[in-house]
Amino acid sequence: MTLGQQDLSDVGVLIGCALRPKQRPGADSDYRTLLGRYREDAEFHNAVTSVLDGLDLQVLAAGELGLVLGARRESVFAYRLTDLPNVSTVAHRLLVGLISAAIAAYVFPVPADFDDDRVRWVSVDEIERFVRDACDRLKRAPEPQMLEDVSFEEAWRTYDRLSPGYKADRGKGQGRRSAASSTYWVANVLNWMVDQGLARLAPNRGPETFQLLERFRIQVGELAGNATYELLAARRRGDHTPVVGT
Repeated sequence: MTLGQQDLSDVGVLIGCALRPKQRPGADSDYRTLLGRYREDAEFHNAVTSVLDGLDLQVLAAGELGLVLGARRESVFAYRLTDLPNVSTVAHRLLVGLISAAIAAYVFPVPADFDDDRVRWVSVDEIERFVRDACDRLKRAPEPQMLEDVSFEEAWRTYDRLSPGYKADRGKGQGRRSAASSTYWVANVLNWMVDQGLARLAPNRGPETFQLLERFRIQVGELAGNATYELLAARRRGDHTPVVGT
């Protein structure tokens, strides 16, 4: 059977649903129906895959979460660090990249953890202490860490220069974080993850605590093999052997 105009329109509707990270098939009957068709109708499945391929997107999972997509680096739909609020300089982008890798390494220190669907929580303070400890260890290392990503050293040294606590912007009162505070950047990344449907606030677990969602586990599974992730994951495991890039 050849797909007709309505079928192709349905392909677009399904992809549109998948591109809305907080939309779920359980709450949207049209999304649920089209997802079922994607899973059961080979011709419709192939049409969706072909369109996604043209957009430099790929399906990472298709289940209760809906159609979870991953973007190739060149895709217009790829996450850009500049998409985060208040990220305007190279130093800011380095900080966000480091913190994003640190969150993944903190909760998934072993690649096999990416296949474990148990619920995980993190807090701003936990991630800040984890990155801070990694910076301290790197400063004390007898030899510098050699990684393929030469920006890693600049990233951790930039983080290390930040104040770990609250540092108020001039004239804005006490207790307000500024970009000179490392906790500001950790909170910035985690709150952005909430907006992307990767995490949700979990105030019953403690102040500034977040539950990491299944979509995060699926998407960051691609980080396995990333040099920064590997070094931070080794720190999380307690393995302090230097990581040397090829």
